[in-house]
Amino acid sequence: MRKRKREQTALDKRILSVCSPMPASGVTLTAAALACVLAEDSAVSFAEPGRPYLFDAFGLGKRFLLSGFTDFFRCYEEGQPFRGPENLWHGVCWAVRPGGTEAFAPQKDLSARDILRLSERLPGLWTVIDCSGLPDEVLEGVLAGSDRILIVADPLPGRLIPASPRLQRLLYAFPRAVLAINPMNPGVHRKALQSFLGSRPFLSLPDMGAKTVYKAQYACVFPWDLPEGRAFASSLKKHEENDRNIWP
Repeated sequence: MRKRKREQTALDKRILSVCSPMPASGVTLTAAALACVLAEDSAVSFAEPGRPYLFDAFGLGKRFLLSGFTDFFRCYEEGQPFRGPENLWHGVCWAVRPGGTEAFAPQKDLSARDILRLSERLPGLWTVIDCSGLPDEVLEGVLAGSDRILIVADPLPGRLIPASPRLQRLLYAFPRAVLAINPMNPGVHRKALQSFLGSRPFLSLPDMGAKTVYKAQYACVFPWDLPEGRAFASSLKKHEENDRNIWP
């Protein structure tokens, strides 16, 4: 039986940040899928303070055409209260903005303090922050203020090896962070990867494939809404259910 969602209190609020030591490793989709998984049991928000992507890529404007859309970032930047529609889909409040519209362009670069304050003000027991595209100094501040951290790494040697120094710095600075390998597919030599990572445990996220992502974008749905993409979100759900030390 699923746990009932409960009202948020200041002490309940949790920040979960998803980042990577390398670009294009699937941070945004991992963070979005994780938000959807957590929303099955709790009230959740998703914040995308860095590079805009989700709104345009997956047609979120279509979802909010009738209900209306709130630009939480613009409200924060202008010192306005968070009023209006909560941009709900999949039970998640989506704090995102269109990437190609000047009306939604940020007025200033948000600091780590700004991002954390905005995230704490969003509705829900959890706010999942997509940290992709954040400058290193901002990223470190956001991670330092987070309750949970998920680090996503691509296992391809040509990407993992050059990013290894940055990955090790993140793991050293945030030893309680959870490492996720994305994508994990039959072409990955698991023993070699484990040898490279040492004794560090990691989550394995299955390869959805570019075809599934493109198909989802065309249909204005998330990849895990499609049969061929469900295993991705299911893997996060499995880890959430099996390890309450990671996802309490």
